[in-house]
Amino acid sequence: MAYPLVINTFPFIWRYRIEECLDHLATQGYRRTEIILTEPHCWPLTLPSDVRRRVAERIHSGAIEIVAFNLGGFDNNLASPADEVRALTIRSLSAAIDLAAEWRVKGIVISPGAGRPLLPPSAEQLHGWSRASLEVLLPRAKAAGVDLLLENIPYSFLPTAAGLAGMVEAINHPNLGIIYDVPNAVFVRESPKEGFRRLKKHIRLVHFSDTGLDTWRHDRLGAGIVKFDEALACMRSIGYEGDLGLEIIDPDGDEAIAASVASLRKLDPASPS
Repeated sequence: MAYPLVINTFPFIWRYRIEECLDHLATQGYRRTEIILTEPHCWPLTLPSDVRRRVAERIHSGAIEIVAFNLGGFDNNLASPADEVRALTIRSLSAAIDLAAEWRVKGIVISPGAGRPLLPPSAEQLHGWSRASLEVLLPRAKAAGVDLLLENIPYSFLPTAAGLAGMVEAINHPNLGIIYDVPNAVFVRESPKEGFRRLKKHIRLVHFSDTGLDTWRHDRLGAGIVKFDEALACMRSIGYEGDLGLEIIDPDGDEAIAASVASLRKLDPASPS
């Protein structure tokens, strides 16, 4: 099967606000997107009501589809030891859930949280804070029909497939799943083959981009060491039938995305744009 492509708006977060970005991507032939949630690009807590309405109208007409939001983990931390930080994170994610319901977004990509790189809290503490935050959010996500997708992010306290699987299985909620980022796995020296196998029951979105091992990157396909043919084979072997997101981070987003789409089509010729 061919995997439906989703284009991440990351290269454009400092160039375009969300309506302009959607217009720009449409001119490139991309109507299915994953939106990075950050100021000033698109921030649910401050997004003007007229923008919310106009984008919703485009979605409801079928002109565009927003497959996922991506809250990342730089301005939020579900596993913070500070109550106030976790409360702000929950508030931000609650606003994202509400907007996702308006815009028919299927999932919100989030970090499980981060500990300090030097003398971090214990794993037990980090798990406890993160889980408590998620358990506040999941009823709201269920009511909205939106999935929360934990990502294997190198700087998070759960950077590997095994760690994420353990969290998802411990909470055991139908609206909690995983987005598996292949270059992130490669960068932390995890075999994507093993990662896909461990997460078989939980993956609801996959990210492609390229990286090396010395510096964490999200380059265009072919610029690093990620073996995308093997990743595609792993996805098929576990029966994955969801979307494939291109999360390319490059100052020349148009050229980098176009080159990555072309590379992917050589590996997966039936892939749509």
